[in-house]
Amino acid sequence: MLPGPLSSLLFASLASSVQAVQPSAPDPIVAPLRDLKWGQLNFLHTTDTHGWLAGHLQEPSYSADWGDYVSFAARMRENAESQGLDLLVIDTGDRVEGNGLYDSSEPKGIYLSEILRQQHIDLISAGNHELYKQSTSEAEFFTTVPHFAGNYLASNIDILHPVTQRYMPLGLRFRKLVTKNQGIRIVAFGFLFDFTMNANNTRVQRVEDTIKESWFQEAIRDKEVDLFLVIGHVPVRSIEYNAIYREIRGIRWDTPIQFFGGHYHIRDFVRYDSKAYGLASGRFMETIGFMSIDGLSTSHQQIKPALAAPRFNRKYIDNNVLSFYHHTGLNEESFPTEHGRNVSLLIQQSRTDLQLDQVFGCAPRNLWMFREQYPGDDSVYSWLEKEVLPVSIRDDSRNGKMALVIVNTGAIRFDIFKGPFTQDTTYIVSPFTSGFRYVKDVPFDKASFVVEVLNRQHQILADGRHNADLVAWQLAPPEQSAYTHDSMDDGPIRSSRAYAGLLANQASFITSGYLEPNLIPGYTTTDDGGKDGDDTVHSPITVYRVPSCIQALTYNSSATPENVDLVYVDFIEPYVAFAAKFAGLDVDFSKDSDVFMPNKTLTSLISDWVKENWPCDDV
Repeated sequence: MLPGPLSSLLFASLASSVQAVQPSAPDPIVAPLRDLKWGQLNFLHTTDTHGWLAGHLQEPSYSADWGDYVSFAARMRENAESQGLDLLVIDTGDRVEGNGLYDSSEPKGIYLSEILRQQHIDLISAGNHELYKQSTSEAEFFTTVPHFAGNYLASNIDILHPVTQRYMPLGLRFRKLVTKNQGIRIVAFGFLFDFTMNANNTRVQRVEDTIKESWFQEAIRDKEVDLFLVIGHVPVRSIEYNAIYREIRGIRWDTPIQFFGGHYHIRDFVRYDSKAYGLASGRFMETIGFMSIDGLSTSHQQIKPALAAPRFNRKYIDNNVLSFYHHTGLNEESFPTEHGRNVSLLIQQSRTDLQLDQVFGCAPRNLWMFREQYPGDDSVYSWLEKEVLPVSIRDDSRNGKMALVIVNTGAIRFDIFKGPFTQDTTYIVSPFTSGFRYVKDVPFDKASFVVEVLNRQHQILADGRHNADLVAWQLAPPEQSAYTHDSMDDGPIRSSRAYAGLLANQASFITSGYLEPNLIPGYTTTDDGGKDGDDTVHSPITVYRVPSCIQALTYNSSATPENVDLVYVDFIEPYVAFAAKFAGLDVDFSKDSDVFMPNKTLTSLISDWVKENWPCDDV
C-alpha cells in the first residue's frame, strides 16, 4: 500500500500495451490514479475542444478520441443508474478552429459536426470561436443548435436569422429540468463572456446587463429550485461570473450554485462560497472534467439539517483509455460500447477523407510555446521570428521593399513535435484564416516602437479610458490570460493558480516519504480545492511567459533600414492602429492600410516553409 496522502492512489493494473482506437495514436502509459468521488448529482465537462475529437496523436496522456468519450459517458451513466444517482454531460463551447478535423474541410466543420453530435450532451453553450465569422455562427445555428434542441443555452447571444433577417436568441435563455433519479430541480443558464469581436450577424449582450432583465430575475426567484447551474464560455475567475454569483446570491442566499466555465484553456476550480463552486476543464480534449455534488435537497425528499451543507468534489481526468478503464472499473474488452467504436471509425474515415496524415515535412526538433524560454532555439516563436517570417513575407508589388512584420503570439496555438509535420499539424499549430495587411513606408524606429507598445504598455491597452474593446491579453495565447501580470519578466511563471505545471510542487509526496521518480510530465494543478484535482499524478512542467507579439525584418540585411512596410496579421489591426498612435505614427489605418500578400495566411505561409525547409531525410 502507498503511504500517507497517496494511500488512496492506485496504479492502473492494466497491461502497458493498450491499443488506442485511432491507429496512429500512441498507447497511454500506466500512471498513479486518484479515484472519483460520486455524489447525488455528477457531471462530465468538456470545453475548448477546438476540433480535437481525434484526440492527441503524439501525446499518450491525451490519446483517447471522441468515440472513447462516447463510451466513457455511457459507462458512467450506467454506473450512476446502478446507484440511483444522476449524471449530466456539459460542453461550454469553442468546439471549432484548431484542428484539421474541423479546419481542413470545405465548408469548414462538416465532418466535425457529424462526429460531435454522436455524444449525448445534456447542456451545451457557445464560445467566442463559434461567433467570429458569419459562416461559423450560421453553421452553429443550422446544425448544432437543432441537434441539441432543448439543451442548447444562449442567455446573452442573439443571431440574425438568415431568412427573416430578424434577431432571435441563438438558443434557450434558460432551462428548468428535474433529474431522473434524484429528482433534483435545476435552473440552468448558458453565458458567453463580454465578447466584442463577433461577426455583425450576432449580438452578445453584456452579462452585467443580461442579469438585470426580467426573465433572469424571474428565473432566480423560482422557489422550486435545488440548484442553480450556470454553464458558459466564461473564465471561472471573471467579472462576468462574479456578477452572476452576486445577482443570484442577492435573491437566493442559500441555494447551491454550480458554475462550469472555459475560455482560458486551463484546469481550474474556484470557491465562491461554501455552496457555490466553479469548474474549468482545460482544452483540446486533454481533460474531461468530473464534478459531483452531494447533500442537495430534492423534489423527492428534503435533506435533513445535519446534511444541509452540500459537498462539492472535482477531478480533472486525463483523456486516455487507461483513465477511463480505471474510473469505470472496466477493461479493454468490456469498456467500449458499439456506438463508441463506430464513432471512432467515423473519425478515422473522416481523417482519411481529409488527408490529414499527408506529410509536408519533418520537424528536426520539438518547438514549444511555453515549455522553453523565449527567445531560445527551442521556442516556436523564435523559430517563427528568425527562420520562417524573414524569408516568407513577400509581396511582389512592393519590389523588394523591406518589411517589419508583427504577429501576435496567440496566432500560434500548439507546440510542434519532432517528426512528421502533417496537414493536420498545420491547422493544429495555426488554424486561423487571417491574412496580412500593411502600411507602406513607415519610419523604422516608429514601426519597431509599435511592437514595444504592444508588448510592454499593458496599462495603455487595458485602460478602458482609451479603448474599452481592446484588452492586451487577447493578443497572447489564451492560456497566458490566466496568468496575473504582477511580473512581466521572462523567467518561469510563478503566479498562476491553475495552469499545467505552474507552482506544481510535490511537497505532499516528499513529506509522506514517497516520491515516484518515473512520473510522466503533465498537469499538476493547484486550485481552490488543493493539489489533488488531477486524476493522474504527473511530474511538473516549467512554463515561461511569452510576449504579446513578435516581430521580424524581411530580406535580411545588416543595415538598419530608414523606412519599412509595416506588415501585420489582419486580426490584430485594431491593436496595431491603437499602438501606432503612441509610436507617433500619423496613419489612418482605415484609409492607408492595404492587403499584403493576397490569398496568403499565416497557416499557409508556415506549411509552405515546412515543405521547402524540413525534409524528412534529415530527421
